[in-house]
Amino acid sequence: MWRKLVVLSGLLLLPPLTVSAAVVTVTGQGGSERSALRQALRQAVEQQVGVMVDSRSYVQNYRLINDRIYTQADGFIKNYEVLSSNKENGICTVKIRADVAEQKLSAALGSYAQKKAVVGANLQDPRVGVVAMDKQGERYASLENAVMEGLSTQGYTRIIDIDQLDQSKQKQLQAAAFAGDKSMIKSLTCQFPLDYLVMVSVNKAVGSMADYASVPGFENLKKAIVIVSVRMLNVNNGEVIYAGVFTGKSERRGPNAVNEAIADAAKGIPEAVGTAALNKAANPEQHLQLIITENKWGNISEATETLRELAGVRNVFVRSSSFGNMTVDIDFNGTAHDFATVLEGNGWKVLALGAEYIKI
Repeated sequence: MWRKLVVLSGLLLLPPLTVSAAVVTVTGQGGSERSALRQALRQAVEQQVGVMVDSRSYVQNYRLINDRIYTQADGFIKNYEVLSSNKENGICTVKIRADVAEQKLSAALGSYAQKKAVVGANLQDPRVGVVAMDKQGERYASLENAVMEGLSTQGYTRIIDIDQLDQSKQKQLQAAAFAGDKSMIKSLTCQFPLDYLVMVSVNKAVGSMADYASVPGFENLKKAIVIVSVRMLNVNNGEVIYAGVFTGKSERRGPNAVNEAIADAAKGIPEAVGTAALNKAANPEQHLQLIITENKWGNISEATETLRELAGVRNVFVRSSSFGNMTVDIDFNGTAHDFATVLEGNGWKVLALGAEYIKI
């Protein structure tokens, strides 16, 4: 119980999380009405900062955020209205309704250093693998580079080399990713443990130049069309982080038409994948999967009750239970590493740990 209280007290010291809203109502205090008002303006900006950066990042990167945001709080407020003001025992309290300039604030927070800090704090610098290929097993380096560009600009730095798998296994990995076969994905990637996998599937549309390439005289008659499907998923629990489809067309006919179409399709990939990845990292509440072995916490009701008492746990969903093993999905205000620390602080031994995956 003492360990649990220590964890709880540590969380209470962190700034509160808030929901996104352009107009917020906040209260500030100070030795004068002016200082109380400035504190209220800072509180309004801090609430909007909380949309992108959770409480752990506040602590870890306080100097960066303070220098760039809090000391310029006035500049991020479109307008405000004083709702009440009073002074008691020498302390002024001002309550305001403020309209925060969200776009301006988002741009100020959007530096690479800040994004990298968010990814590091919330996802523990996850390892990401990228594969782009068609049904015949041909790899497309340009598409892989487009995905990597999108990820790297948003603070993801650990890109894993998938070339360790031979071509047949790469094709199996592609099929498993789009089928949602978690066990197959884990089996294929065991040589280089991944946290996230981005699979890009290239389909040369019917009627493209590629269909006529082997027929003499036809290779220069058709423009090319390609359809590129992109899926980013968590390797451990199968959660789909992003899914999108991009179409590319060539402007010219000829032997380079397919490559031109692929380049056209790739234009929107970096921003789409990067934005989805950053949104995932910026969400302070993560979806974790917990595997409880050897019937450690009793039946479903007992296990659910035990988990709900742990600090930071928001929701508990038991997904399966068989032969003494239980799979539970948990909404937790923190990372898998944070949750593992909570478990160990309460006397439970962690057997395995991954991105959003814990086994005890």
